Amino acid sequence: MENPFKKIITNEKLPDKIRARVLDDINMIKLALDLTDLLVVKYPDTIGNVIKNKNNNN
Repeated sequence: MENPFKKIITNEKLPDKIRARVLDDINMIKLALDLTDLLVVKYPDTIGNVIKNKNNNN
C-alpha cells in the first residue's frame, strides 16, 4: 500500500483565511486545556467548592 502523505503537494501555500481559522481553533483548544488544567489539576478543590456553593444557593 502506498503512503498517501507522499502524494500531498508540498509547494502549495495554505490560504491565509484557512490558516487563520486553524490557528484560532488551536488557540481555543489550548485555552480550554489551560482552564481545565487550572481548575481540575492545579486546584481540584475549586470545582468542589463551586458545586457545593451552587447546591447551597438552590
